[in-house]
Amino acid sequence: MNRTWEAKLKKIEERASLYEMKPLSPVYRPRLSKPEEPASIWKLFYRQTEAFNFVKSCQEDVHVFALERKGGDGQRIYLVTTYTELWFYYKSRKNLLHCYEVIPENAVCKLYFDLEFNKPANPGADGKKMVALLIEHVCKALQELYRVNCSTEDVFNLDSSTDEKFSCHLIFQLHDVAFKDNIHVGVYTRNRNFRLYKSSKIGKHVALEVAEENRFSPARSTNISEEYQYFLSSLVSNVRFSDTLRILTCDISQNEQKRVEYFNSTSTSEAIEGFQCSPYPEIDRFVLSLVNKNGIKGGIRRWNYFFLEELLVYDICKYRWCENIGRAHKSNNIMILVDLKNEVWYQKCHDPVCKAENFKSACFPLPAEVCLQFLIKDEEALTTDEVTTHSETETPPKPPSSTLSKGVDSHADWGDGIEDAYFLEATEDAELAEAAEDGLLSSNSGADEIPDELILEVLGE
Repeated sequence: MNRTWEAKLKKIEERASLYEMKPLSPVYRPRLSKPEEPASIWKLFYRQTEAFNFVKSCQEDVHVFALERKGGDGQRIYLVTTYTELWFYYKSRKNLLHCYEVIPENAVCKLYFDLEFNKPANPGADGKKMVALLIEHVCKALQELYRVNCSTEDVFNLDSSTDEKFSCHLIFQLHDVAFKDNIHVGVYTRNRNFRLYKSSKIGKHVALEVAEENRFSPARSTNISEEYQYFLSSLVSNVRFSDTLRILTCDISQNEQKRVEYFNSTSTSEAIEGFQCSPYPEIDRFVLSLVNKNGIKGGIRRWNYFFLEELLVYDICKYRWCENIGRAHKSNNIMILVDLKNEVWYQKCHDPVCKAENFKSACFPLPAEVCLQFLIKDEEALTTDEVTTHSETETPPKPPSSTLSKGVDSHADWGDGIEDAYFLEATEDAELAEAAEDGLLSSNSGADEIPDELILEVLGE
């Protein structure tokens, strides 16, 4: 027995000596493929805020990605990892099929567009030609406004179109040039989820692939595969910082007149959009009165106007009260829709549950002072007063038919102004809205309204 014990003790001492010479790491950190590569980081979170807080605590260059999962009722989980680590597992396309880049607010980013329209509703629309026209106008605007040279070869064109829907992403690969953040790019909300190259939406089987019309090709490298280069190029917040990097801003107060003049010379449309102040200041004030009460100060983040439907859609910020649940949503904002044709307003929201229920609040009448007929009569009265002050020999000004004419006016009422890219996107939105013309709900009828999907597409989700 003693000999057996002595043998076991000897083995333990030998193993202890070995561990002293080569101690175990206190925390196991797996590596990708080579010992010299940085330690792996792969951490999942259920909340986006927690993911970004973790990023702040990391010394490594990590980023946040959103993952759609089956049976999650549209809820996404958030992955924090490096570009290298993600690509290592992502390139096989066996898992991670529905991934999104989360573009952080206040982060420098590339110029990018998410373009789509319904094909059956627009049988004469040529998506490829429209994309080419948009690229041409954006390149021209970049040259005129920022002195930035750009061509089709600098635009990464990704496509995921189907027989029902035209859909593509454009990511501009400007040399040593980027925009200050998402807000200065104009196109989307903070912490925007932008679908990754080669990913599909949950429940769909069409992934974002390099479009046939794509003329961009990444610089060749002996150390990085071409596929990985395309992947890196598709990431909107993947900006290489250097001493020569130019950070572009969109200062509306300085560039408003120049942009409006550029707009007037290039496009006309049946729909327009903008931020905060619409061409109907009286209705803006009324909407603000709806979202500024009980100590809450809400605001207008963005508005869209559809001429044919006479519909104003306001995307509201900092006010989340929803009539459907009888309280404020924790994170999802609401929309206020003003139907000028029927002189009513109602509320919808971005919450997935409310969207699934196709929720729409009751219709409430607009105050008389913001109704279209009242505004027209008010303007006509003002016009009549102005006419009487002129000599009878002078040609009197022609009274407007409404407070908003088709096309873009350079009058100060435009407030923030509109980018040329917005206008071209609004053209597509108008075509979608046209298809839904029969879906408008009057205050007294039982007809269907414009679908939530259409409104959310117009508002950039």
